[in-house]
Amino acid sequence: MRLLSLFAIWHLTRFARLAGSIGFALMLTVSASPRLSFAAEPRLLVHYMPWYATKDVSGAWGWHWTMNHFDPEQKKWDDQRKIASHDYPLIGPYDSGDDHALECHALLMKIAGLDGVVIDWYGTSDLNDHAMNHRNTQKFIPWLKKAGLSFAVCYEDQAVKSLKNGEDVKQAQKDLKWAEEHFFADPSYAKQEGRPVLLVFGPQHLKWKFDLGSKPLVFGLAHLVKENGLDGAFAWPPVTGGKSLSPEQWKKELGLIYAQKQPFIATAFPGFKDIYKQAGVHASYGGIASRNGLTLSESLAQALETKSPLIQIATWNDYGEGTMIEPTRNNGFRHLEKLPHCGNPADLRLPVMLYQLRKRGGDATKLDEASTLMFASKFAEAEAILASVSRELGKQVIDGGYHLTTELLYREEPGINAAQNQRCRLDVYAPATKKPFSTVIWFHGGGLTQGERSIPLPLRNQGIAVVSANYRLSPGAKSPAFIEDAAAAIAWTFKHIADFGGDPQRIFVSGHSAGAYLSLMCGLDKQWLAKHGVDADQIAGLIPLSPQVITHFTIRDERGIEETQPIIDDLAPLFHIRKNAPPILLVTGDREKELMGRYEECAYFWRMMKLIGHKATTLHELDGFDHGKMPEPAFPLLLKFVEQTTTDTF
Repeated sequence: MRLLSLFAIWHLTRFARLAGSIGFALMLTVSASPRLSFAAEPRLLVHYMPWYATKDVSGAWGWHWTMNHFDPEQKKWDDQRKIASHDYPLIGPYDSGDDHALECHALLMKIAGLDGVVIDWYGTSDLNDHAMNHRNTQKFIPWLKKAGLSFAVCYEDQAVKSLKNGEDVKQAQKDLKWAEEHFFADPSYAKQEGRPVLLVFGPQHLKWKFDLGSKPLVFGLAHLVKENGLDGAFAWPPVTGGKSLSPEQWKKELGLIYAQKQPFIATAFPGFKDIYKQAGVHASYGGIASRNGLTLSESLAQALETKSPLIQIATWNDYGEGTMIEPTRNNGFRHLEKLPHCGNPADLRLPVMLYQLRKRGGDATKLDEASTLMFASKFAEAEAILASVSRELGKQVIDGGYHLTTELLYREEPGINAAQNQRCRLDVYAPATKKPFSTVIWFHGGGLTQGERSIPLPLRNQGIAVVSANYRLSPGAKSPAFIEDAAAAIAWTFKHIADFGGDPQRIFVSGHSAGAYLSLMCGLDKQWLAKHGVDADQIAGLIPLSPQVITHFTIRDERGIEETQPIIDDLAPLFHIRKNAPPILLVTGDREKELMGRYEECAYFWRMMKLIGHKATTLHELDGFDHGKMPEPAFPLLLKFVEQTTTDTF
């Protein structure tokens, strides 16, 4: 059973090998397996994990955020808590029992055009965190109903594995009876052929024969369907054996399930990248690359071709295994935008904005009104209310003397598209009383394909303003769209920073990695800012942290050029070196730990700037720091550069 060996040990409670865990029997009469009719328009469900706990809501961080290894109380320089995941929720780590998070999720699912949710359910017992998961499941269902979504459950029969002397069977019977009375009887419960749909992740502990009065259609893992008399199978990301699967491999594995002569629920997924090895839990199950959203598109297309009446996306929010389609720091709303019935992409940011404003203490009455409008699909009216609450919160003093104004649209020209409306936004963190002040414009990294704005922690409470901007990303946007956006954000700052008390003559432009590339392109190639009536020489200083100074690898990839083939053309900062450029502070990580050739690129850039007569280019190499960790020690250099340049110039 190579295809589905993952399923025997899928989660912490799934560590026992399948061969040694099946053996107890829940003997009930089996119903005849149906033949599910094909569907021209299948229902799209998403698998949902209700198991997250945070300190502020539940009193302690739950295992699924920590895995007894990571400490969410610690934050990295980019304001991300240390959690058990390679990615990070766009709204931050949340509690599955928090109504604000559930409201946000339900609204996002509604806008994304999902039909329903399959909730991972551990039953009704008090074992481990099962009672919490059960409560969270019950809390989420009313929000789903409000959004017009159906729901189903996927029962984890391993939840009863620790019970002995027949108590496991009794608990499973109790769980199923409860589900029949409370879930299956609900008008919003997902049904097929008039029968409730029940998924079982296995069965991995019990041999099951179902004879419930409601006659549910029971779907399990493909290799366990026949021996347990289930009605059909559901597919899942086919990782196994710690191997990384190519698109051809995982498509072939799924095709084996879809070719079987039994009913099935097809699957789609964004990729698979678990954190188990790094957390010390066990070896990695393997991996499937996301390919910037292409994996979701292709797995969904394969699922649609099967004509299965039900498609399950794996998953909304399994951060431990890296299968999330919910908005994250790395991928933004990319995966939701790829769903066939997604609404206006610009509207997807509104539930996130609602959640963030609630957590900042925004006017509850107004935010409740905005929520009601969104559930009624009146997004323009809701956005106006959210914007007004954001403006009011921008007047509050935080960090002992700063204002934070968020979600400001910097593309001010008429006729912007939905992608610009969603991504072309910035936040302003500025001193409340000290005026005038210097400003650092900060562009996030992420290879021009991913990333999300934040106010870097080392730049807070430093007597300066920070303008942190998003920009459109590849492959949804092609070059030079991201440069155009960065230039528009810089121009917006020149036009508006005085409104916050800043000095337009003391604007510095910085960023990390891809953001550093953008800062150099806008500061050296004067055409981009000139389109907005700004002379690039007005910038007080450029502070790129580990930039690509040749043509960026993502732009080369757009052209079909290998990453190892260097190109220097008009989209390379190195192409635009000039004597009269603003002062430049270049910082890289250790040349032996950096991305390939990154230090050497920057060293060549530094040398060429010197040769053409630029007297204010400085290069620092941070020994012992790799590409991702180098910003932390670079920020003191950035602040010193801002202070010194300001003193020398003004």
